[in-house]
Amino acid sequence: MSETEKIKTPQQLWEKISSIFVHFVERIFFVLGVLIAKNPWRTIAFSWIFVILSCGGLYKFYIEKNPIKLWVPPDSDFYHDTNWYIENFGTMLRMQRILITADNVLEPEVLFAIKNITKHVEYMKAEYDNKTYSINDLCLKVPIVNFGASSWKSRSDEPEKKNKTHVDYSDPSLWMDTSFYCSLVENFDETCLQNNVLDLWSNKEELLYNTTKNDIIARVNDIKVNPVTGHPYDYTKLLGGVEYDINGDIVIAKSILVTWYMYVNMTDVNMNEVGNLIGTEEWTSVPLALWEKKFLEYAETLHEQYKDLNFYYESGRSFADTSGEAMFGEMGKLFTGIFVMFIYVLLAISRWNWLEFRLTLGGVGLMSVGMAYGCTIGWCSLIGIPFGPVHSSLPFLLMGLGLDDMFVMNACWKIVVSSTDPATSLPLKIGHMLEHAGVSIVITSFTDIVALLVGAITILPSLKSFCLYAAMGVFFIFIFSVTFFVAVFTLDIKRIEARRNGVFFCYQHERDIKLSDGETFFSKILAKFYENIVFTLPGKIVIILFTLIVTGFSIESIFHLEQRFDPQWFIPDNTYYKDFLNSYEHYYPREGNPAIVTLGDMNYNTEFKKLHNMVKELKKESYVADMDSWVETFHQYVLTNYNHNLLNGSDLSDEKFNRYLSQFLFSPVGGKYQFQFRFPEPLQCGGTINQTLASLMSFTFPRFEGPETYIPAMHTVKDTVKNTNITTGSGYRSVWAKAFGNWATDEVIAVEVERNVELALLCVMLCTIVLITNIQMCLWIFICVLLTIINVLGFMQRWGMTVDIVCCIGLELAIGLCVDYAAHVGHTFLTIKEGTRNERALKTVTSIGTAVLLGGGSTFLSLSFLSQSKAYTFQSFFKIFFLVILFGLFNGLLFLPVVLSFIGPKRSSRNKADFSPEAVELNNTKNNEQNGL
Repeated sequence: MSETEKIKTPQQLWEKISSIFVHFVERIFFVLGVLIAKNPWRTIAFSWIFVILSCGGLYKFYIEKNPIKLWVPPDSDFYHDTNWYIENFGTMLRMQRILITADNVLEPEVLFAIKNITKHVEYMKAEYDNKTYSINDLCLKVPIVNFGASSWKSRSDEPEKKNKTHVDYSDPSLWMDTSFYCSLVENFDETCLQNNVLDLWSNKEELLYNTTKNDIIARVNDIKVNPVTGHPYDYTKLLGGVEYDINGDIVIAKSILVTWYMYVNMTDVNMNEVGNLIGTEEWTSVPLALWEKKFLEYAETLHEQYKDLNFYYESGRSFADTSGEAMFGEMGKLFTGIFVMFIYVLLAISRWNWLEFRLTLGGVGLMSVGMAYGCTIGWCSLIGIPFGPVHSSLPFLLMGLGLDDMFVMNACWKIVVSSTDPATSLPLKIGHMLEHAGVSIVITSFTDIVALLVGAITILPSLKSFCLYAAMGVFFIFIFSVTFFVAVFTLDIKRIEARRNGVFFCYQHERDIKLSDGETFFSKILAKFYENIVFTLPGKIVIILFTLIVTGFSIESIFHLEQRFDPQWFIPDNTYYKDFLNSYEHYYPREGNPAIVTLGDMNYNTEFKKLHNMVKELKKESYVADMDSWVETFHQYVLTNYNHNLLNGSDLSDEKFNRYLSQFLFSPVGGKYQFQFRFPEPLQCGGTINQTLASLMSFTFPRFEGPETYIPAMHTVKDTVKNTNITTGSGYRSVWAKAFGNWATDEVIAVEVERNVELALLCVMLCTIVLITNIQMCLWIFICVLLTIINVLGFMQRWGMTVDIVCCIGLELAIGLCVDYAAHVGHTFLTIKEGTRNERALKTVTSIGTAVLLGGGSTFLSLSFLSQSKAYTFQSFFKIFFLVILFGLFNGLLFLPVVLSFIGPKRSSRNKADFSPEAVELNNTKNNEQNGL
């Protein structure tokens, strides 16, 4: 060889290195196949021993039920603010609501119905741990302070001005001796907090039975203080679909709302005990959860009791119940899917004779998926990865991937049988089958695993956990495919050679049964389709033009793809909770999301002016509505009762400020703010305050259209609060709302999707470069994967889907899945040495195309049952995987072969699929010498 010939180009050098690596991998699989074929029963035994040992990890199995740890980034403000709130306040309210609609709910008959409902709710009891709990044991109690309450009436010519009221900040308790007043306060009765129109009649039945329609209208419009508790309240807020008279008074209302508030001590809640399997249950206690179940059971009967009224209802557990039922109520479809998949596999690998009816082999293909799933849960549990809500869809995915490997090995077996000497021993045939199929399976499995591991770097906990489970599942699918399945495959071939029946294994046919020639009717049709349509010049032009047009269409659609998620999507239609949400949104469209400003340890006297200015700035924001600030109320209270302006500076001592604050929190004016403060010691009437550890202020966000408005609103309000220059204490200040959990996820999900898709594509490219010897082929495989992802994203938008956490998980899996189709075709094309590019491309699709198409069909079939699910998660998965399979098969079986027929690379430097008799004989001699076979 000349010096010039010895000099290698980078391409040649890389192909040489990669060829050595691939040859090494092929050699491993060849030896593995021979060993398994010689010891099939031992392989099966070892496989099951490994499965049983792996299941031992289930003793550490843990289902994460805490929604904060599932759906919220751990480094987000919401995560830290929620923990701060639990640590400092640890209280939560859960609402039980009944919405009543009629032509006019301001009628005595409606009040009588509300009275009966209220009485029944008060008598309802739940039993837990040998104790009985009523609403009085579980509700949020507030003191009855109506002795100092004042009521007022406001009138205006315009309805929208009705809410303007004058507030009296004078404190009648200051007229009394402190000890006497505190003795009264300590003896205040308490009652359950509720928003109930019956309070306007002080819950006195004799007044209620004598009421008239005009009396109802007058009380609802005029009374602004709860006659039962003495706390201010505007009862017009309970009404929806209202009509006004010329004076601005409500005269007709289409709906009325009754609300009961239940109390939860968040620090005592065990989410493992009360949470649900999809992580949508909020903090609650077991007795309260049981009582809420009784409440829902009763509410369901109201339609039968009151035929002329419509009832819509919700409980604190409604979202968790309906979303959980939607997710896990569909698990019966999994068993149906397994049965249908078994029939599909049986038809795909069997032939219409008693010997080649491969009942066992089809069952083992599905069994290996179950074994992989069991090992996945065992090992992931052992290393401490929690099981999450979307993991229930993993069996559907693994079924598709596992059967894909089985079809590839079956296709390679046909090549071996048709190309080798019939006298070649079965172990050698199995070795050659696995030699070729193993590399192809390694390419797809390894790229799937890498793509999933890339997804695991996400900051979203549930996505990270799912990707790790899926990567582990793909790994075990690969392991059992090349061991357990190959062992059973060997036994099945031996059964056929021994002429044993495919169903009744003990029966041996006495006469020979003619076996099929390996070509099925479907494969013949496929070959004709490619030869007469696809690989004609017009066919190639149509496919390339179609690819370009659809890709351009998809790119245009991607620019309109929205980033949006609404928790209500988890609620299926035709459920009581969905009906309630729809009705509530219709009758109370202005209701937004409640939020709080959280303030930590600081000198509230020194910082009071800054806090007051902060509140004024917040009220200027269009995003802030109905702000109820103790700061402004306390300022007016001190100004009215002590003639001292807290905004004049720091001329007020800390001692006097704290004394005023203590008096304020026990006054009729400020008593409602007690729960918004935390002190080192329990607050007592007449006592002193030495330090304020934390405080809250409540407000409401208006209803937003989508993330383009609520994410800026969240940041604007947060910035206003955090930019307040606090110089004392911890200085902690933030804004918290339950809705921030979804908003924070929405904020990062688009970045997560973009980053993970890009990294996964890069890793897929690198993996194929390592495992496939030809860089040009790697580039075409990468282009096929990229086109598939572009088309999936584009048609997601056309299908009405948005970018959210569920779609993010689906896209992570999609990248690993869509590379399989192109990789099988590309790898097979490189192994064919004879003929023109067009002939090699045709031989590629006719030899491996059936297996790839069957694999795509199995994945689609395994996921098709999700299309019938009412669960948003399953529906989204189905849509994404349908698009992945559709475009993945198109790009892998049509676009890629057409491109390769024009400009495909040359064959590999080594003929990996050469099963000619001469090559096999040479290989057999070498193998016998090296392995003692």
